[in-house]
Amino acid sequence: MIRSLARRRIVLAACAVPCAAGVGLARAQGQGLGLARESAVKAAFLYKFGAFVEWPAGAFRSPQSAFVIGVYGDEAVASELEQITQGRNVGDRRVEVLRVRAPEDIRGLHLLYAGGARESRARELLEAVRGPVLTVANAPLTGQAAPVLHFSEEQGRVRFGASLPAAAARGLRLSSRLLAVAHHVETLR
Repeated sequence: MIRSLARRRIVLAACAVPCAAGVGLARAQGQGLGLARESAVKAAFLYKFGAFVEWPAGAFRSPQSAFVIGVYGDEAVASELEQITQGRNVGDRRVEVLRVRAPEDIRGLHLLYAGGARESRARELLEAVRGPVLTVANAPLTGQAAPVLHFSEEQGRVRFGASLPAAAARGLRLSSRLLAVAHHVETLR
């Protein structure tokens, strides 16, 4: 109970600062993130990212389809994400969280977070993604594996960067509000 309450406070704190700025994205404060705190902040980011992306027509099977977030390689983030999205929506869509273990698990996703320590496996999954999927990784990979968004840690803060070329390649449009709080934005050439 106490751990759940502490986790809820971390998520609320992560979301509260940017909400006050009118952005609605989480930004971690403090020195030296602990693993639990880093996972909670990344989960809060992943949940909030969906509200700042425009998907092309046909990205969802029907108006009632869920917003599906897949998580590969980071059980802590997957668990946190399941807790904070329980009973919540992205826009008018309920949120589903799936654990991705193989390339065939990525079908039907709207957001894929390829985390964990195995960059080669994350790269392989990101290269297998087709269509309008918001891809997020722990590094700004290059080539076909380049994620639309990537996390970084700087001075004890979880931050994120954005790639407009990767977003365009996936048929996604990133909100100017999202780009305004990105630590780094790779622009179209």
